[in-house]
Amino acid sequence: MIEISLESLGLILCTTIFLSMLLMPIASSLAHKVGAIDIPKSRSAHTTPKPRMGGLAMSLSLVIACLAFLPQNSFILAFLSGLIVIVMTGVVDDMVEISPRWKFLGQILAATLFVYLSGMEIDHIGDILGFGDIRLGGASFAFTVFCLVGAVNALNLADGLDGLAGGISVIALVFFAYFAWSVQGNELLVVAVSLIGAIVGFLRYNSYPARVFMGDSGSMMLGYVVAVLLIALNHTAPGIPVPALAMVVALPLMDTLLVMARRVRYGHNPFHPDRTHLHHRLLDLGFPHPAVVAAIYSVMLGFGLLAVALHHWPDWVIFSNLVGAGLLIFSGVTLAQQTGFRYKTRTNERLESVRQTQIFKRVAHWLRVTAKPAGIAILAALLLPALFAPLLSLSSNKVLALYCTAALLVFFSFRTRRAADQGILHGTLYLVIFALLLIYNLSVQSRPSWLGEYIDALSVIALMWVVLKLIFAKHSEIIFASGFELLILFISWFIPFVALEDLQASSSTLLAVQHACLLSIPFVLVMKIHIRNHGQNHWVTIPLIVALGIVAARASI
Repeated sequence: MIEISLESLGLILCTTIFLSMLLMPIASSLAHKVGAIDIPKSRSAHTTPKPRMGGLAMSLSLVIACLAFLPQNSFILAFLSGLIVIVMTGVVDDMVEISPRWKFLGQILAATLFVYLSGMEIDHIGDILGFGDIRLGGASFAFTVFCLVGAVNALNLADGLDGLAGGISVIALVFFAYFAWSVQGNELLVVAVSLIGAIVGFLRYNSYPARVFMGDSGSMMLGYVVAVLLIALNHTAPGIPVPALAMVVALPLMDTLLVMARRVRYGHNPFHPDRTHLHHRLLDLGFPHPAVVAAIYSVMLGFGLLAVALHHWPDWVIFSNLVGAGLLIFSGVTLAQQTGFRYKTRTNERLESVRQTQIFKRVAHWLRVTAKPAGIAILAALLLPALFAPLLSLSSNKVLALYCTAALLVFFSFRTRRAADQGILHGTLYLVIFALLLIYNLSVQSRPSWLGEYIDALSVIALMWVVLKLIFAKHSEIIFASGFELLILFISWFIPFVALEDLQASSSTLLAVQHACLLSIPFVLVMKIHIRNHGQNHWVTIPLIVALGIVAARASI
């Protein structure tokens, strides 16, 4: 068993994000050379051709991380063998669009290789009906291969909107990483964290509107890795029931089963493409692309949290909750379609009449004139403690993690003038502000000073400023987060607010992390208002990242 720490996981995450971002332009260039270009079709959500081999960059990042950070044992050999087959199948399909039959054959070969070489099988599915544990016996090998192939196709078919398949995979991987950490499955934890990093680097290019698609080389790879983690967790930690692990990925699995059943019902090939997936149905209801992605992320998150909350309960309770939640979601969408529901924005006439008064207009004008100096003043006040406050002395590993984080944020926030990059910039801002506030909070706990009261008061001022701008300046859109922002918020909030019992950290440290999560929100909203008024270039992140580097330097002395 390999030993691992939070600092090591942070470095692995940074490494794979870097690798993925560095390899993505190469994969895009290769896609143009070999003709792996996605031409818009009638069912497509995009309107211009896009390269579709981003999955190759993600896969290479994952393979490099596995070879660099994991011992080469039978599990890793089996995992990488199946991974290579599934990725090569996807690459060929991205280039020449092979038939479903040949693609299905590659999926079966990859699944069979992993199950045979690893010896990991799902030999029971738990007491899901309340009549006793259902054992599979001699059918366990075939059932495991079937589950692996099913997950591969579920993620493959879910790849219909920019950032969708990557985002739901990140959410599933975070929950699987939590389960792996709780049972000390460190190899599985490293695989999950490595792939999270590879996907995050890919989302830098795939957030709406995307520049690069992952293609089948990416979507099938994601389904393969997610399924392998589920199977390996079931094999490594029998205390975690199969229904709880399945609940984490229930949404794409249910959607795929319903779509295929609908196609068979109407006499079509179950693999025949159409516009009946959940994301297509939400688009048809009038929801905009970012709202559909955010909604599906939220449902995935709900299923994952339900799995964490119920994984100590009897299997039949978990299974009944899984089925009930699925029925509620899909029947609700069906009912909305049948009743002719259409999403549309509404205006509040009473509020609009108030906005026309002279007093309201004067206050709005004053807030508009002072917006830029107020934003700069709040940013400067947030940076001051990095220069003058007594900060925490950190170990060399933690300082190295801070330096890597600062460098990564510089790289991640570069080139943020496209409309697609607005959510990337906002997510990067949140990360760097959160990192600064976390160091401030830890410093307050190690040696009491004025810093805690100063940051709390500054956050209240920032919050009051944001509230005024929301009321008087029509900035309500800043409270809505893009898909990338939602993923960043979810990842940064999951550990302190959900995975508390399994972290080997003091209560004071966890409290500091929770405090930093909450305090970051007002400052991020202030910066979002500033960016909205004065352009979304990346200069606003530079002082924050410099401050983070100064904190790392001072902490190492």
